[in-house]
Amino acid sequence: MSAAPVALSVVLPAYNEEVLLEGCVRQLHGALAALRVPAEIILVNDGSRDRTKEIADRLASDLPGVIALHQANQGIGGAFRTGTARATGDYLILWPADMPAEPADLAPYTDQFGKADVIVGVRQQRLGYNPLMRFNAWLYPQLVARLFGLRLRDVNWIHAYRRRLFTRITLTQRGIPLLVEALVRLRDLGATFVEVDVRMKVRLGGVASASRLKVMWRTLTGLFSFWNLWRRERRA
Repeated sequence: MSAAPVALSVVLPAYNEEVLLEGCVRQLHGALAALRVPAEIILVNDGSRDRTKEIADRLASDLPGVIALHQANQGIGGAFRTGTARATGDYLILWPADMPAEPADLAPYTDQFGKADVIVGVRQQRLGYNPLMRFNAWLYPQLVARLFGLRLRDVNWIHAYRRRLFTRITLTQRGIPLLVEALVRLRDLGATFVEVDVRMKVRLGGVASASRLKVMWRTLTGLFSFWNLWRRERRA
């Protein structure tokens, strides 16, 4: 008897995404259907001030398995927590609401379902990165390895998490360091990891901010804030 399919919950935090949201969600929905993966798409409207709420509700009405949730703005961390609390799938993926998806983008993750608790996507190229952004992309995993002993090639892209383990961790970060915090806390729970090579897709909305000094500073301070908390927890 063949094993039952593994269900997937895809959480999409959406903030003022009315221009791109519908097309990206419909493409993601089609990609999941093409892979024949039982899945739900949870749209978390994170305090948008445009027509995102209306579009999310229409998508939930039109597409089977799409769920729309609405909340005051809490950042990507708050949106992911909200979506996770509603999720029912065996695995969770945090997917940008303004990034299109094809079956080939999801297959590296779904192919590993049931084989590991955490599936870490490793970008094989960095599209649109300037020299400073490329340097940051090299430095950040080195810093994470030094601080936490977590040696992964890419800690800031799309990962899939086994939901029953993910619900056991508490996330304190709101922004980019949230991804490292999730990986470290899952590692400390004894989760198994596998790295998979993936294509980087350019997000259609927003402006790349990884080279902005303000974003770099916020990321570093958030990372060290979590590091200090993590060290205190380990000594307790």
